[in-house]
Amino acid sequence: MTENIDATAGRQLLLDDHVFRSHNLVRTWHPVEVNATNPVLHPSSDSDLNGGRCPIAAPFDDGIAFDRSTGLWKVWYMSGWFDRTHLRESVDGVDWFADEPVDLLGLPYRRDGGLLQRDGVSVCVDYTGARREYRLLRYVRQRPSDFAVDTLPHHASPVVAEGADLYGSSDGVNWNHLTAVGPCGDNTTFFYDPFRKEWVFSIRTHLGRFGRGRGWHSDSDLATAATWSPEEVVPWVASHGAGHENTVEDLPSPEIYKVTCMPYESQMLGFFAIYRGPSNDWAEERGTPKIIDLYLGSSRDGYHYSLSPRPLLVSSRRPGSWDRGYLHMVNGGLIPVDDLVRIYYTAFSGVSPSLGEHMYAGGSMGLAQLRRDGFASLGADATGHGGAESKRLRVRGEHLFVNATTGRGGIGVSVLDHRSSTHHTVTLGPGTDSTAFGLPVGLDGAYSEHDVTLEFELTGDARLYSFWFSDRSGISGGFCASGPID
Repeated sequence: MTENIDATAGRQLLLDDHVFRSHNLVRTWHPVEVNATNPVLHPSSDSDLNGGRCPIAAPFDDGIAFDRSTGLWKVWYMSGWFDRTHLRESVDGVDWFADEPVDLLGLPYRRDGGLLQRDGVSVCVDYTGARREYRLLRYVRQRPSDFAVDTLPHHASPVVAEGADLYGSSDGVNWNHLTAVGPCGDNTTFFYDPFRKEWVFSIRTHLGRFGRGRGWHSDSDLATAATWSPEEVVPWVASHGAGHENTVEDLPSPEIYKVTCMPYESQMLGFFAIYRGPSNDWAEERGTPKIIDLYLGSSRDGYHYSLSPRPLLVSSRRPGSWDRGYLHMVNGGLIPVDDLVRIYYTAFSGVSPSLGEHMYAGGSMGLAQLRRDGFASLGADATGHGGAESKRLRVRGEHLFVNATTGRGGIGVSVLDHRSSTHHTVTLGPGTDSTAFGLPVGLDGAYSEHDVTLEFELTGDARLYSFWFSDRSGISGGFCASGPID
């Protein structure tokens, strides 16, 4: 008996050929549109401005989420380089300056007389329990007791101890210590995979002459996932050969700086930070940000990812620009909103009011967007015709929904219901443009699930972005980092 692909939850994206038995359609990867008002969050408070040394008001990776219970957006971010972690709220997720930032409580900033300076922080929404809560990973370095609060840390600054801890909160402001995290490097992150129902830690590792890489540790229990011995870390992502462009200045080859993953609809998507250079020492001496580009990765099992052929977001490399370099994806920052998907990211200008330039100065948060599910689409070939046949799919709901444009062409869909052995064919004519176009395809609504095979035919300039089955409401039953999608 033919094994079905489970397509009962979430829109089926077209970033790969996973759901198809065969097709001769052409895949197009689409560029993002950056917000005209970028950066949407920038240094403004005394804490953000960092005494004029390294101003920063941006996630690193920290986190962003939409709280449906309050109707407010929340962003956790680094305020002042290596300094505080603050929370801001917003009504629309674009204007973040209506209210004052809130300093998080319960995170210690001193130990044994020495200053604790944060590095990477990662915030996740925990929707696995009876109520929505938040989890926070913070990597800190303990400085000697004679290290002054206003001293700008350099890469050679002395360190007494360093490591990461995990905290929990019910409101995102008041935090309680949960556990020390296993041995790791800075910029370690974590995420929840709702398809495997596991917490995953993306661990900063070093791969000798190949530079930075990532390790993996996971478990269904968060505390267990957060604690590991070095031999329990599974090698995950190697740096060698990452990306397709030349390096910058003295870096011998591109490296994997960070991997930030999150659920989107029916699969896990990852943002792979490809580090082009220069080295820390070179950048620190000359006051220029490191150059990092962000590639989109897609996964069907949460572990193996295939990367987009070109970056989704790139460092502009322009001196003085807010996004000159050092791009970071915001944890949870891939969020569908109506007919768009928002992408929140951090970038650095390198502009320091008191120093002129510094590699870690001028950190701000930007916003980009795409058509919902619009990372890639399938269309006809140069002849103006193309088709696809799906594998056998297990679906839920009697209506087929498509995210598509037909332009001057059209899309025909034939659905074979294996329960009744009947075909039903529908057609979208020219001029259709919808992110959720519902098509009654003759499935018996008395059954909650169906086994189907789909055949698509595309003509002209028609494009298909995703499809899914649902009831009349069109709700996909998929996920984003903030939880199930309504």
